[in-house]
Amino acid sequence: MSSSSPTGRNRLRAALAAVAFLPVFAPSPAPSGSLPVIAALSGGGETALVADLGAPAGDRTVTVTRGGVREEARLEPVMSDGLNLALVVDTSTDGAAALPAWLSAAARFALEAPGSARSVVITAGDPATAVIAPQQGPLAVVRALDGIRPSGDRDTVAALTLATTQFPQAAPGRRLVVLYTTAPGADRQEAESLGARLRESGTILVVVGTSDANRFWTDTAAATGGFFAPAGNPVVVPALDQVQTTLRGRYLIRFRTPPSLPADVNVRVESPDLTLTGNAVVTGSDAGGGDRWVIVAWAAGITVIVVVAVALVAAGRRSRRPAAPVKASPGALSGLPSGATPGAPGGTPSGIPPGALPGAPPGFAPGSTLGSASGSTLGSASGPAPGSAPGSEPGAPPPIARGRASVPRRDPNL
Repeated sequence: MSSSSPTGRNRLRAALAAVAFLPVFAPSPAPSGSLPVIAALSGGGETALVADLGAPAGDRTVTVTRGGVREEARLEPVMSDGLNLALVVDTSTDGAAALPAWLSAAARFALEAPGSARSVVITAGDPATAVIAPQQGPLAVVRALDGIRPSGDRDTVAALTLATTQFPQAAPGRRLVVLYTTAPGADRQEAESLGARLRESGTILVVVGTSDANRFWTDTAAATGGFFAPAGNPVVVPALDQVQTTLRGRYLIRFRTPPSLPADVNVRVESPDLTLTGNAVVTGSDAGGGDRWVIVAWAAGITVIVVVAVALVAAGRRSRRPAAPVKASPGALSGLPSGATPGAPGGTPSGIPPGALPGAPPGFAPGSTLGSASGSTLGSASGPAPGSAPGSEPGAPPPIARGRASVPRRDPNL
């Protein structure tokens, strides 16, 4: 019996009907999760959210919306071209035992950084010092590290502050500071203050250390989008591996700073196998970016015009006032000794012996300033002669207080 028989056609219809009722399997959407935004860095009209996306996985796209309006945004790894790197090493005598490990770790990091990265080496001694100027490539950095020796006290805060002044043109999140230290840290209040200063400068801090008292380094680094990697002594390799692995998963979500702050933004990062969503709050004083500076410039210009106009009006009124008659003996000015000649060069009457000007301190020479009396500065000008009471000389200025200014003591744990 041929397939064209009624029986064959019936079997074909039955088979097609069965296929029609089979379930259709559509591709399932990528699983979703929460986007871990660690910190928001702003400056120069731009904001960078530091997010932990894990190891690179295919092509990723980012979407940023504010108030339902989509913002232009881009996604880039922290460890990518354009990185500006400051390696800060504890060179104090207290941490001398760990210094060889720190120098080796810093050299390894420089060698593994992107080839286009610019780097600088800073010693966290007292005083903090930039050993080399910013260099592109690792060779000069490795040579500079090889010549570092332990000496003196440590001043970690000064070294980190110096690091934030390097690469002044760096965009938020593009300046990375890696600190190697045995300093245990200070209290939580100092951690908040230091973390805020680093964040406001757009700097990410990573700390490799042997101690983290009161979670000082953990909290300070986290405020900037960085982290603390605990290191053993002398075994530091696991900490170095943690630094490399964690930084490879850190990304910057960059977009224009909202015109008014604080501002809530919604962020969505999509990849072929995962979709992450989250919210972030952009804070700080960088609202409006370039537009804000235009407004400030206009306001400053208007203020200058108003001040100049007021000054001109006041000068005109003074010029219309009749001059008061001055009685003076011929050839002499009131208050000057006989024979003094006004109009000497520099605006100082000539022929005046030292000390003859009313109100001048002893030893004041005509033509000098109060800051240079007797060849000294104002801070070191001599007061009344020993044994004389303050103000005993007619017209003499009050005595200058001597002593050393009170300077806050540096925390020995930093």
